[in-house]
Order: sequence, then structure tokens, then C-alpha cells
Amino acid sequence: MWAGRWKTCSTSIRRIVDADAATTGGLRQVLRRLWAWVAHLPRGWLIVLAGAAALTAALFIYGGFTVYDYTMNNPAFCRSCHTMEAAWTRWSTSEHRKVDCHACHEQSVVESARQVITFAVRRPERVGKHAEVPSLRCATCHTSGDPTWRQVAETAGHQVHAETRRIECVTCHSVAIHRLVRPPEICANCHEAQATGARAIKIAAMADFHCVDCHQFLRQNSPLRPTARSCLECHQALPVKKTAGWPEGRAHAALTCATCHKPHERAAPIVNCTACHAAPKPEIHAQVVQSKTPCTTCHQPHYWKTR
Repeated sequence: MWAGRWKTCSTSIRRIVDADAATTGGLRQVLRRLWAWVAHLPRGWLIVLAGAAALTAALFIYGGFTVYDYTMNNPAFCRSCHTMEAAWTRWSTSEHRKVDCHACHEQSVVESARQVITFAVRRPERVGKHAEVPSLRCATCHTSGDPTWRQVAETAGHQVHAETRRIECVTCHSVAIHRLVRPPEICANCHEAQATGARAIKIAAMADFHCVDCHQFLRQNSPLRPTARSCLECHQALPVKKTAGWPEGRAHAALTCATCHKPHERAAPIVNCTACHAAPKPEIHAQVVQSKTPCTTCHQPHYWKTR
């Protein structure tokens, strides 16, 4: 019975469409006649049609949302492009692995669709720059006060580079793409003289040091330049603290190691103490000054007590 009714209804619909499609304003007439036809359907058919329409709409909405959520919020979609495998691997082992791609790489749906179509049609082996990440986007986490993320205002290096000089975050953090950790050579892009030029490190034992080994970028509430405290993190064996109880110690306590040790200028430390001590007790040191005997002959470095 239902099959017979459906066949009759289908035939009626085709006749309505064929008759009106050839006339001016045919679409409007088609809709009117369809509505009239639906209005005369049995109650059971109306329920079936309404249910089918609702189910179709629900499936369409759910499917559309699922596709949108997968393509816009799931990093696995980005990984599905074979050219992104290396970048995805670096991201997945970084501190940012808990942040999905589009949290940083925001772009329009149109641009995203264009990239997908380009990949599907052309199958490129390499992907160039896309979805730029401005510093303002980094700031949403790194200046938010959220302790989950390292805050720019808390670190010496970021205070100088990001806040004072307004250098874009990606200038340093995009070289090792997606890992976001600075590679050893990144500082040389701006500080070439100090890295490889005339002011490069002169001490052979420090040749393999990264700049931030001494210029501690992430130090809190401190200048970026090395301090006695940062030097002591490696040079703990030096008895610098013993100077505190000596008259000379009180004076030298305010100096930094760089006052005498200048690795960007010379391999050996400066031993010309007369740069500060112009008249070092002539009644005691007259002969020493005349003979130009180094002060360290008697005074132990870092101790200031005579040998």
C-alpha cells in the first residue's frame, strides 16, 4: 500500500515540476504546488517526511560541525599533510604541545580551504610560510599572568628584546620552526660582532658556549648582562665569598666578574689593578710599582690576601 502511494506521489511531483519549469515564474509555481501537495498528504506521510527532514538536517549540522572541529581544532588534521610531518614532530615534543595549531596560526576558513585544495590538487613537497603568528598572539598567554606559561615581564631577556626593543617573537623563536627553542646561532643574527666578529669570545674553553649560558635570558629580576651570581653557577670552586671579611673584600664585593674578566675582549683576565688603585699605598708598594711587578704575585686572585 505504502509503495503504491509513494509511486503515485512521485509521479505527481514529476508532472508538477515538468509542467511549471517551462513557464515564466515556474519555480514559484512549483513551490506552491508542492506545498499544496504536501498539505493533502495523509497524516502518516507528513510525520515520515518531517522526521526525515529533521534527521537530514541533524546529520548535516553534526557532520558539518565534526568536519569543522577536526580541521580547525585537531592537530592531527595538520599532520595528515605529509609535508608537515617534521614540523608536527617538533611541535609534539615542545612545551606548546598542549596548544592546538589554530590557537597560534589563526586564519580564515577561506584561506584554510585554499590550502587544502592546493595540497589536494598540486601535492607540493614543501610548504612555505603560512598563517603568520604575530607577537600579540603570543602575548595572549605570555603576558596574561597565567603561571602555566613563562611570563615575558619576569625574564631579563624578554624585557630587553620584547618589551623595550619590540622585537617580534618569531624573529628568534621561528628559526627552529615549531620547537620554539632558540638554536645556538640565533643570537648571531643581530649580535654578529659578539658571536663571530671582532668581539667574539676569546677564551678557548668557552668557544662552545651558547650566549645564554652567561647572558641568562630567563633570569628573573636581573639585568641581562652576566653578574657575579651567574658566573658562580659554573665557577663555584672559586673562593670569592672569602673577600667579605677583608677591607678589600668589601670594596670588591660590588664589582662584577667582568670588571677583570672580559671574555669578549681578551683571553686572560686584566691584571692591571692600577686602573682602580692609582696610588696603592706607596710606602709599601713603591718598589713593586717601580719594578712593575704584577699585583697577583702577592695578592691571590679572588682572595685578596697576600701569599
